[in-house]
Amino acid sequence: MKKQIVCLMAAGIMAGVSAVAMASGAPETINLMEKYGIKGKKPAVIFPHKLHQEKNKCTDCHTSDKGGALKVKIEKTTGMSNDFHKKFCWPCHVEKKVPKGKACGTCHKK
Repeated sequence: MKKQIVCLMAAGIMAGVSAVAMASGAPETINLMEKYGIKGKKPAVIFPHKLHQEKNKCTDCHTSDKGGALKVKIEKTTGMSNDFHKKFCWPCHVEKKVPKGKACGTCHKK
């Protein structure tokens, strides 16, 4: 019985955190090519922000629990060794064991 109560409380807290994040005006998706002025041959990454909010804490990516600035500085935006790949997305995908987390088609969808 205690486990059920703890699970229900945890679910309620997570729902509340998600609701606050969604209410804060955070976008559902972000076109990284447009936002960061990326020029490339692959299709733009339409970052599923809402999906990431549901599975992660804001501070996994941002400097604040309210979002805002990213933890890493995105300077190099061209080629395979760009900062999104090397500093931001790939390390997290590897750490969290995202299936095909470094495959181009996972994020660059046609």
